[in-house]
Amino acid sequence: MKTVLITEPIHPDGVAILENAPGIEIIHGKGLSAEDMAAAVAKANAIGTRTYPLTASLLSRANGLVTVAKHGVGCDSIDVAHCTERGIPVTVTASANKVSVAEQTMMLMLALAKDVVGYDQAVRSGDWSRRYSLRAFELSGRTLLLVGFGRIGKEVAARARAFGMRVQLIDIAMDYAKASELGCEVVTDLHAALPQADILTLHVPRNEQTANMMSHAEFAAMKAGAVFINCARGGLVDERALAAALTSGQLAAAGLDVFDEEPLPESSPLRTLPNVLLSPHSAASTVEAGRRMAIDMARNILDAFAGTIEPSNVFNPQHAANVR
Repeated sequence: MKTVLITEPIHPDGVAILENAPGIEIIHGKGLSAEDMAAAVAKANAIGTRTYPLTASLLSRANGLVTVAKHGVGCDSIDVAHCTERGIPVTVTASANKVSVAEQTMMLMLALAKDVVGYDQAVRSGDWSRRYSLRAFELSGRTLLLVGFGRIGKEVAARARAFGMRVQLIDIAMDYAKASELGCEVVTDLHAALPQADILTLHVPRNEQTANMMSHAEFAAMKAGAVFINCARGGLVDERALAAALTSGQLAAAGLDVFDEEPLPESSPLRTLPNVLLSPHSAASTVEAGRRMAIDMARNILDAFAGTIEPSNVFNPQHAANVR
């Protein structure tokens, strides 16, 4: 018998896959006290998780742990180093949410370009004259600097090109063939590309190299009146530097789905700025993506038990155990 702990609720189709697998016992973490959760972790052979903090001290209780399976792709809440040291694969649902996040990115981009919130408020308040302000602009012909050309970045690039945008790409592991196929330009120097961008969007993981990669110097280097989008990870952006750039007018607007601290604190200056569009880390929270992530998470757990994990789904490939 293998014990699977699911720390938070997931789509029932994912639960059903585990329930229908032979020799699987499921512990649902919803509503458990911290003490009971620790006991469940100690018993677990696999942990399926969304955002529950899985620290080294907590994971160290799980002597029989075979895998930690992330419901999504960001592993900030998991002590991956601890897992790697123990030879435990941390899996992700690599492609499950790419369309949803790409669509959220385009939604924020379009909403800011077309002054959606401002126009809505104007109609509600009777300010019909706002239509003459010429605040809105077209995406067609604008330059999009896309930082990170992985699964989500590729989906965003394809959609931006369909809108007639000039797309510039930067990535440490560039897929040149796909960039050429989509008609995108590859750039290698972020700071040299910043002054050309009308819109910049981030699609990179958070790590030592990318933490606060956008701060005062980067925003100052951008074209005056540019738009900034982040649907990737919190902590990629110095939020006070971003607020300062938005307040000064260096940036015209920003669309943000992720934050350094979540929920976004009441003290954050971003909450009060009228030229910021905020969403609560919800880019992947669609019916379709939620179902795909749950199913893929469950399959990753079963693959780990069978020793046949797909390598592209492993977040910490440094280890060699249980990967086909």
